Parts: sequence; C-alpha cells; structure tokens
Amino acid sequence: MRIGFIVPSWHYFKDPFKLQPYWELYYSSILKKKLGEKTDIKIIDLRGKSKKNEKFNEIINELDEKDFYLYWIMKSGDANEIYSIVDLLKKKFPRSKHIAGGTHVDMLQDECKKVFDSIIVGPGENSFLNAIQNGSEKKFLESYSKVDFADTPYPKRDWLPYNSVISKNMFKQYGDYNATMVYFSRGCFYRCAYCVYNVPNKLQAKSPKLIEDEINYLKTNYDVQAILLKDEIALNPNKKIFFPQMEAIGNSNILWRGQTTSIGTYEQLKLAKETGCLELSVGIETVDDNVMKMIDKTWQSEKIINQFIENAKKVGIKIKICLILGLPGEPKNIVDKTINFIEKQKPDYVSLSGFCPMPGSPIYQNPDKYDIEFIDKNWDKHAHLLFRFSNNESVGLPFRYKKQTHWGNSFSREEIILNIQHIQRWLSSKSMVY
Repeated sequence: MRIGFIVPSWHYFKDPFKLQPYWELYYSSILKKKLGEKTDIKIIDLRGKSKKNEKFNEIINELDEKDFYLYWIMKSGDANEIYSIVDLLKKKFPRSKHIAGGTHVDMLQDECKKVFDSIIVGPGENSFLNAIQNGSEKKFLESYSKVDFADTPYPKRDWLPYNSVISKNMFKQYGDYNATMVYFSRGCFYRCAYCVYNVPNKLQAKSPKLIEDEINYLKTNYDVQAILLKDEIALNPNKKIFFPQMEAIGNSNILWRGQTTSIGTYEQLKLAKETGCLELSVGIETVDDNVMKMIDKTWQSEKIINQFIENAKKVGIKIKICLILGLPGEPKNIVDKTINFIEKQKPDYVSLSGFCPMPGSPIYQNPDKYDIEFIDKNWDKHAHLLFRFSNNESVGLPFRYKKQTHWGNSFSREEIILNIQHIQRWLSSKSMVY
C-alpha cells in the first residue's frame, strides 16, 4: 500500500519552515505502527512551493502515484490550494483516493465531501485507518473524548530531511539554537467568539513519560536544544497535569517557549522558568473592554493581564502579547488605546494580527449578531499575519462590517489596514516584533 500525506505550501507564512507539519507526522506515525513496515508512507512536503508559483502545477504533476493521499487542514487558508492539488491528482491518478481531516473539514463538512473521497470529522487516530480500509464510506466520525491523546505515539520526524525538522529562526531572539515544534496537549476549554482552535473543547494532555521520550528522541536524533510548545494553553490549569508535565520537561534539560492564558499563576510561572521557559505568548487579543465582551473573553481583565506580566517579569520569563485588530466593537481610538496599553504594560514582544472570521467560529456562524454584512468564501484570502514583514499584502481581512453598527460607525477594511500598518510600524521601531 502506498500512502502520501500532503503538506501544503503554507503560503501565508514568510518562513514556512519555521514551523513543522506536526499533525501530518503524528498521524503518519500512527498509521505506520498500525499498518506495518510493508506500507509505504511518504510525507509530501510542499512548504514554500505556493500555487502562486507558475511551476506549482508542474510540481504536482511530478508526484508519484499513491493508493491514498491524505490531508490535515488546520487552517482554511490552505483549503483552496489543497482542493486544487486534489483536482490535479484525480485527473492524473483516477484510481487514487483522497482523505482529509482537520479543523477546516470539521467546520465545512458539506463543502469538503464534494472534494474528497472521504472526510475525517474529529480526531484521526482511528479514522484515517478506517477510511483507508473502508473507502466506500464518505464520512468517518469519532469523538475526541473516545481517543486517549495521553498515550498515543509521538510523531517520528524521519519522513523529513534534517533541515526541514530543525529551525535556527525559531529562537533567534535568544541565541543560535537547534529548535523544533511539539504539542504536549491539544484543544482548549474556552469558547472565544473569534476562534476555532478549541477543538476539542477541552485540554487533552500527553503523559509525562511520552513528553520525556519525545524530547530525548529529538535531542538524540536532531541535536534539538529548544522546543516551541504549540499547545493552546502551555500552563495547564489542572495542577495534577501541570506539575508532572513541567517535571518531565525539566528532567529533559531543554529550553522552551510556548503560549498560554493570562490566568497563569505566579507559582506556575516560577516553575516554568525553572524548567527552562524563556518566553510565553499570551492571547490578550484586544485592549478594549467592550470588544472583550463581544468576543466572549470577559474572564480576562486589565488587572489580570497586569498581574500576569508582573509575575512573569519577577521570575524572568519574557512575555509576548498577541493582539487582533479589526474585531467587532472597536472604538475609533483603538490605535491610541493599543499603543497606550503596550507602553503601560511593557511586554517584551507583541504579535499583531488582523481579524479573520474563521469558518465554524461563533462570529462566522452568526455574522448578523456582529454586524458583519459580508464574509469572503475565497479561502486564499483567509490569513491573519498582516503587514508584519511587508507593507504590500493582498490577503487577510476577508469580511466587511455594516457601515452603521450597534456600537456605532464601523471601520472599513481600508481603515483597519491602516490601523494595523500604523501599529506594526510603531512596534518595529521599538524592536518588539520578530
């Protein structure tokens, strides 16, 4: 049996090799274990080979025939490209089957059924194998609650060249480290109105033993010195999970950074520092209280944010705050409010994004509630990393507000772009962007 797991170009990243295709590697590792050595599994890595490249079709046409092509679509921004890959490969290899899962598929099942031979809804640990063995079915559904993420195999990286696993840029603000990306948990228990990364809507955590095993594997085979925890909440609020996880990371003698929420405690931050944490990203999202309410993030306040940043500074962890411009309810002075907030809180770094109504999110599902009159369904335009590295971008902000909203006059798309550009340039002048 020949299986190709396709990684799209990630055209919205300036450096698509800064992150790794973790879930493609993860599910390939599980399939290899279940199907045995006689099954030929290849990771077809198209990072950096955007369909904007005039040779993109030529690259796809040079691919070898597989019995099954698999896809894991986390971001809707990858969807059109993957759809076009499927179309090209179906014409070239009509007997091959195409199977896809991931957040985009979960949220847009009817659309994806028209593209793929089978879709995976929910986790893929068992469903990919079921789809391969029972190809006549269109949909394979499984609940995350029935899949124990704690003891599933960590992803082997052998399918990729060394330089595609390791990034020197991931920790460049801290030194010249061999770094790579990991997930020690998946999901999030919050229900923020702009987000779909709460799939599952709870935290499923890896066992401490597997954490140590994966880190030691990366150190032994790839000389990894630092890891990026891509978990939605790196500081698990469940102490019974948090302390063993931190002990496992500490035992591994590795540097790390990750993302978490502003409700992390001083005790958690102190222990994180002791285990090698250099930096934490925090999803603040907005500095306006009314916007915070509209995006269902009322559990967070300026007092909580201030305390978190103070505690992080006390223990010596750098803080990067993540902000989104263009959210519903923004006041006309959002630029000044944002800059004043940053000057007051003094984070070390800031990651500024443009709002994108992600398919499946509460805002996408109910645009009238948020006075959105148009959402572009061209998934190529769905991106959020706007004007961080360039002043000329055509993607992002794929929506339009009504001129008159229940919070007052709205910003036009052009005005949101100017707001983002203004703050991005100010952040660059302060060396707060990397």
